[in-house]
Amino acid sequence: MTGIGKNVIIWDWNGTLLDDLDICINGINKYLKDRNLPLVNKKRYRDIFRFPIESYYRDLGFNFENETFDKLSEDFLKTYFLQFSQTRLFENTENVLQKLQLAGFSQYILSAMDQKSLENSVKKFGITGYFEKIAGAPNLLAKGKLEYGMQLIADENLNREGCVLIGDTLHDQEVANELHIPAILVSAGHQTAKRLKINGNAVAGSLPEAYQLLTGNRF
Repeated sequence: MTGIGKNVIIWDWNGTLLDDLDICINGINKYLKDRNLPLVNKKRYRDIFRFPIESYYRDLGFNFENETFDKLSEDFLKTYFLQFSQTRLFENTENVLQKLQLAGFSQYILSAMDQKSLENSVKKFGITGYFEKIAGAPNLLAKGKLEYGMQLIADENLNREGCVLIGDTLHDQEVANELHIPAILVSAGHQTAKRLKINGNAVAGSLPEAYQLLTGNRF
């Protein structure tokens, strides 16, 4: 068995390497409860979470005639970072990163999280050294990461033919499509495997499974 023939990995952060699912659910439930809207459990959250985030919020029942999306996003992020100490890396994250580094892969992070928070959160887990560059958004309310992905490829002079993006949402697949690179979606994060497999997307159930798809080797 052989891998997919790539040597540059562009990692998503939230929901792919960082397991922040619980604090996202707890955070949004706080604001749903404040508005007497139905709360979400893990199953419902993973069934409905999507990009753009404003559409996901509307699916939950938030009414942006009565409040603004930007204000709700700011409030949610405050709650998110207050709970950030409860996050963890997915199982085997560092082992996977180390094995890929030793195998000669260059690794990057591309995230819609703001740059400062992204750098601090990666540093918190002691894994900064595995990445050539960590690319985040310029502010807290960035709408997506396609622009930063294009900038990352240009700044690092990356050959798209050698790149693969690994994320946990259909938005990551959309970004990869726009960047003209393949993607592997990991179903342990914010969306279910059933949703991710639409259109025949490559889906792994865990980071070790993604490693096997990349290299063709057992973890």
